[in-house]
Amino acid sequence: MVEVIIGSIGVTAPYYALENLTIAKDEVSAEFAAEQPMDGEAGGIAAAEVGRHLAVLGACALAHSNPVKKKHYYIALNAVLNNVGKETAASAVMYTGVAKTLDIDKRNGTVSATLMAPDKTLLYTLKTKYYIMSEPLFQRLFSAKKQDCEFPVLDNPYKTEFPLSDIRYSDYTINARFGPFRPEDCSGHFISYPCIPVAILMHGLSRVAGKLLAKVVEDDSLQYKVVS
Repeated sequence: MVEVIIGSIGVTAPYYALENLTIAKDEVSAEFAAEQPMDGEAGGIAAAEVGRHLAVLGACALAHSNPVKKKHYYIALNAVLNNVGKETAASAVMYTGVAKTLDIDKRNGTVSATLMAPDKTLLYTLKTKYYIMSEPLFQRLFSAKKQDCEFPVLDNPYKTEFPLSDIRYSDYTINARFGPFRPEDCSGHFISYPCIPVAILMHGLSRVAGKLLAKVVEDDSLQYKVVS
């Protein structure tokens, strides 16, 4: 059953980086290690990466709950991430995520997920709403974006801090360029349909916000925590 779920959620390695996926009656759990550089963000794992792994785990929960055991694309439409840890989480070897399906029908699903430290301390919660697409529907909608060639994964792009350039400040505003990106920078998201994942976009936005905060308070060594 675990292999069926992993093969039916649309995302693949290296974007899929869950380990020891376990299925219970009404929830799924897995472990994962932090990969993205932290830049100025405090703690052991970036908030954007928490969202990545828990959203993928949420897709696994929906695949488990979905009575149609075929490949689907579980597209996150709306997500609310909250940092509920009382203190900044230290770096851990492995984190544990747990996800539970709240509701699901043919086209939509909602999942509640949590992230815990090795000592079971609750660090983050994530509630995500998904649009569920069958493989034929996904292929039909995005046929114009299909790229038939497969791009080799020379390195895991999700361990990369993509460049911010042309940074400009004005009062309490920052403007910056993010990227550029290549199809192989989106490896596993999705096969033949490379799409910049929200984990990369949110990581860039968090870093930009952190740089603005450091500029405003005039402290280049400032660290910040993403609260929500």
